[in-house]
Amino acid sequence: MNFMDKAKDLAAQAKEKATEVAGGIAEKAAPLADKAGDLAAKGVDATAGGLNKVTGGRFEDKIEKVSTKVESVLDRDGSAKPKPPEGPESGPEPAE
Repeated sequence: MNFMDKAKDLAAQAKEKATEVAGGIAEKAAPLADKAGDLAAKGVDATAGGLNKVTGGRFEDKIEKVSTKVESVLDRDGSAKPKPPEGPESGPEPAE
């Protein structure tokens, strides 16, 4: 076996090991990513509630719109589930 054959063999072994390690990490990371998405969604809700309280509800509709958009971005990867809007303005938004 010459030097190139040994190098190719070692590279193949390293690739196999890296694939195994990456698979294990991905399995461990998935629940953490889900938990982070859920926590982020809770943070958005808490922030929106705090902003509504501080502003006396004057900008509630705008705050709700922004928080819904942020939660929809979090939901793109399935990490968080946005809540449906509450109140009398819960109908569909007009198309822009």
